[in-house]
Amino acid sequence: MKIKHKWIPILFLIFVTLWLRLVNLGYSDFQGDEIKAMWRPAPNQSLLAYLYTQRKGPVQFLVSYLVKIIDPSYSSEFLLRLPFTLVGILSIYFFYRLVNLHYGKKVALYATFLFSTNGFFIGLMRIAQYQPFVILFSILALYAFSLALQQERWRFKGIYLGVLFWVVSLFSHYDGIFFSPFAFYLLYHWYNQNSNLPTKARLKHLVIPFATSVMVLALYFVPFILSFPDSNLDYWMVRMKGSSLPGSEQSSSILIFNLYNPILAVYVYPILGLLSLARIKKVIPLVIWFAFPWLILEIAIFDPGTHIYTYLIPAIIMSALGLQILEEILAKLLGNLWGARLNLLWLGMLFGSLAGISHLIFVDHTPEYPFEKRRILLWTIGGPLDRYKVWSFGFPYYRRWEDIGTYITSMTGIRYYYSNEQSAIASYYVPYDNSVKFAGAYIYIHNPQSFKQREDKVKAIYWRSRYSPVKAFEYNGRVVAEVYDMPPGSLEDIKQMDY
Repeated sequence: MKIKHKWIPILFLIFVTLWLRLVNLGYSDFQGDEIKAMWRPAPNQSLLAYLYTQRKGPVQFLVSYLVKIIDPSYSSEFLLRLPFTLVGILSIYFFYRLVNLHYGKKVALYATFLFSTNGFFIGLMRIAQYQPFVILFSILALYAFSLALQQERWRFKGIYLGVLFWVVSLFSHYDGIFFSPFAFYLLYHWYNQNSNLPTKARLKHLVIPFATSVMVLALYFVPFILSFPDSNLDYWMVRMKGSSLPGSEQSSSILIFNLYNPILAVYVYPILGLLSLARIKKVIPLVIWFAFPWLILEIAIFDPGTHIYTYLIPAIIMSALGLQILEEILAKLLGNLWGARLNLLWLGMLFGSLAGISHLIFVDHTPEYPFEKRRILLWTIGGPLDRYKVWSFGFPYYRRWEDIGTYITSMTGIRYYYSNEQSAIASYYVPYDNSVKFAGAYIYIHNPQSFKQREDKVKAIYWRSRYSPVKAFEYNGRVVAEVYDMPPGSLEDIKQMDY
């Protein structure tokens, strides 16, 4: 059966989307925030009491609870991540449908290619985290509002369904509020478009679903806020205002974006986004949508971290409009025939390059970007990043932590340890107290998630510089972790032992 040419880009898009998210999904050890997303209440702790101690909405914990029914010990990284990844893939499909409703098939195709190959959305859809649910249900809300605006049979039920989706998005994370500019733009046009209805009738179909949703959200989040632990409050204050502690310098959103999208995207997005302003009437809603989260995250918040994905979504649509404008300019300059041929060539190269780069940094793991340097044609990317504060999720990371945990528990007399890795990762795989002052073992991770290439504890530095590891763990011919039998006590105590 011959495939029509018009289906080739769609089939390539489907292949790229699935490949970049599903291949080697279970390769990496669990990463810090994935462990925090697991359903792990304290003994005899009630469901609500457990949820109220978390920093995020309940959705990701309820999903991990369902996975726990199948895999009680979370022994499979692939299984825990799979529902989040599938939800992410579904969000890409509805993203295409949403953009198609407003800007046509060509812009929808270009925007979805950019969305699918963007490293931020690949990384966040390859781990067990809330972001895919926020994205899917926020996009579904916008899609339902769009249907209410454009199709008679959805005129009222689209509003109610959209509000329901938006509520689920907010239950996933507060990031759902950042989609409000485009949502209110659609609702404003819906209200004006239905001027043939009495004002009371129009307001009824807006007030009832929104008032109900506010009450539902309040039932959960008012007690949630009132029972907020001091540790969570301190965490959010540091994220919002910063800290005077060493190592708490402000992170760079450009650096973080470039970490997930090296080489091309950091230039492609702003150029195409600026080009889209040539069609300012079409772009104004997207500019407002972009500006709302950007102003809050980049101006009002000290450390936005990976939450910048919320303004990347409208930026992607703007960039797709820029691609269409650039395509039309070339067609006018070269004529329809040669313009079409050149456009096909450079667009194919652009999307193929973006997909290829994302494959090398997320799917392939020889070497493991960004912890190790990787060569891509003329560029060298990755390597030690301990000089910077970075947020890294979804990248290949395998340090044989399960084997490390088994070995540590087999060591005679060991009940405490220290590691240069994030405490959330170390404490999950090694069921002992990871308090350095009582350390009975030192686990040194090469290229850790913490990006601490140099140990920050003088005792660990001293011991590792003088003694060989009692166990080294290798993978693919390179050492990924070492275990040292470091006796408990202070640095002065072990120095006395040397004498």
